[in-house]
Amino acid sequence: MIRILLFILLLSAAFAGPASAKVLDISGATPYPALYRPDDAGPPPDGPGLVLLGADLVEIAVALGAADHILARPADIDLPGIENTPHQVREWAGVEGVLALRPQIVVGSSVINRRLLDGLSAVGIQTDLIDRTLPATEKVARLSALLGLEERGVELIEAIEADYAEVRPVEIDGRKLRIVHASKMGAGTNFTAGGAETAVHNLILRVGALNAFAEIGRDRYRPVTPEGMVLMAPDVVLIAESELPAFGNLDGLWEDYPGIGLTPAGRARNIIIMRDLHVRADAASSGIAAKTLSQALHEMFE
Repeated sequence: MIRILLFILLLSAAFAGPASAKVLDISGATPYPALYRPDDAGPPPDGPGLVLLGADLVEIAVALGAADHILARPADIDLPGIENTPHQVREWAGVEGVLALRPQIVVGSSVINRRLLDGLSAVGIQTDLIDRTLPATEKVARLSALLGLEERGVELIEAIEADYAEVRPVEIDGRKLRIVHASKMGAGTNFTAGGAETAVHNLILRVGALNAFAEIGRDRYRPVTPEGMVLMAPDVVLIAESELPAFGNLDGLWEDYPGIGLTPAGRARNIIIMRDLHVRADAASSGIAAKTLSQALHEMFE
């Protein structure tokens, strides 16, 4: 019976007339609150000694003006102010490799960093885990305390919360918008979507919408099927600017992403393109991401 219903949905979606396309590119939004220059806090007395294992943590450190404190960070982060970081590390870095950098503090943002952090702690290195699923303001408070920049942390939190306060939810026919983050993250070369327990999930909820992938019970980044996408029935697709080439640009997204062309978002070609860290970090740019996404949704549906 379920398969029959899905088949009917697919047919009805396929023959529905397309609406006018609306593609909004907000990837040019400010990377993070412009409270400080990236190097405003100056280098620490003993030189950079901070190893950060998450892009969200790097964004916070730079927004606090502490880019010169960073000894090592993950590669492939599109963020102004980190060009002079001395070293880059892998998310799966080993104890010996990180020790060779002579770090003072090593901070992870995922449970997969736990083994590394425990190994470093056992040989006397200061470590901490600031989980990527925590609210952005809590991440800021904790990292700024580790850096001895509590006052700056308070100001950054105030800036984030001020942007949150400008968010105005959008509804269609009295219901919340349904949004899906289309990606290729987390499943090799497969097409995926971002579910619960992700930064984009927090972003979607923050603008008063529903994460369509989480609504069907999925968490993290997992593969999608055409049937699942039709059930999700998103009104809007979010995509990180950095992933456009992976989809063959927008034509590739609508043609190849499983089932998305048969959804309300696909028929109307409703897509919003955002900065990579605005979608994935939920950190220093969290308020900017929420405010600019809210504004884009109003432009799209009003």
